[in-house]
Amino acid sequence: MARVVAGEFNGQVTTPSRRDFALMLTALLLLAVNLRLAVTTASVLLPLLIDEGALTPQAAIVIPAVPTALFAVGGVLTPWLSRRIGAVAAVTWASVAVAIGMLARFVPHSIAIVGGTVLAMSGIAVVNVMLPALVRATSGTRMRSVTTAYTTVLSASSAIGAAAGVPVAHALGSATLSLGSWALLAVVALGVWIAAVSGRGINDALAAPASQGRVPLPRGTWPLTGFFALQALLAFVVMGWLPTIAVDSGITPARAGVLLGIVIMVSIPAGMAAVSMAHTLRGIRIGVVGVSVSAAAGLLGLWLAPTAAPELWSVLIGAGMAAFPLTLALIARSGSGAAEATRVSGVAQGVGYAISTIGPLGAGAWYGAGGEWGPVLVALVVGAVLQALIGLALASAPKASGPKAAAPRA
Repeated sequence: MARVVAGEFNGQVTTPSRRDFALMLTALLLLAVNLRLAVTTASVLLPLLIDEGALTPQAAIVIPAVPTALFAVGGVLTPWLSRRIGAVAAVTWASVAVAIGMLARFVPHSIAIVGGTVLAMSGIAVVNVMLPALVRATSGTRMRSVTTAYTTVLSASSAIGAAAGVPVAHALGSATLSLGSWALLAVVALGVWIAAVSGRGINDALAAPASQGRVPLPRGTWPLTGFFALQALLAFVVMGWLPTIAVDSGITPARAGVLLGIVIMVSIPAGMAAVSMAHTLRGIRIGVVGVSVSAAAGLLGLWLAPTAAPELWSVLIGAGMAAFPLTLALIARSGSGAAEATRVSGVAQGVGYAISTIGPLGAGAWYGAGGEWGPVLVALVVGAVLQALIGLALASAPKASGPKAAAPRA
């Protein structure tokens, strides 16, 4: 019989041994690290890769567009893939794709770098969807602490990739070597994951009962999807365009780069605080309103008085970016079990990422047409307000439609 790590089996929550829990936690955290490193390291190294001749300017345009597009596709296809070959196999093969794709970026050629990025992002898209459900299926009574840990690692690894990509390139004397070197973590993550799941019943935890057939999505799925879409839209515009907006507002390029760093760093402790609130209805209400109001206030400041206190605006925007880990925590606890959480994750991320592409594309088109940033910032403020309203609707919705779904505490 397969040995169960932890999770929800036959309606019971199991608790793993310390050794099994430590191994699975390490695997989940390493998987989480690679979800962001592969994205941020490529973004910060684009100018150097072009300068070295490893990437043509035309190919460089494709790199930033790949993650969002594939994350949307992955959200739609991953639940089907999980049912088809099993959750463990889906994550394993996805992790193989991440490792191979990142290793391919060692080759200083546009085809290898773009192809490797597409392959790596395809794997990341699958793990993106599966990770919240995996946390629920494997962490047992420790789900709250594991959720906090992995969402914190997601934010921290994004900051590490953005901060370390260029210094590593300078240390190695090559942007391509820096880009490919992060693949070592992907290889380690794959090995630890295989060791953690060997002989364990995770597929059973993530499989929907055969007798269910097609059942409606849990109530609250669509508000959660709307909240995910808006926070992703805001985040992609901020991460992609904040330095440019700041420079065009009269801030020096060096200071503009620091502002983005502040946003990323503040989002880490803010995310931990937001996730800790996601276990009671009152906490969810405070969390969704708090992150939305903070983002709106920072964006308003950037619009109305960009040079007055840009660091303060960045702190507020960074606190607003905590909406992402908060949403992942809500996905992890959605539905009546890990199988339903997988379905909810697929819908929220698939539809959410597809909608969110409007943000960076719209901002880029507006900038390319020579437009002022004011209307873009106003639109983002409106989006943050709408995010708060949808979040309140989400906090008022039952967690799931199934009989086993326990409502969060008021």
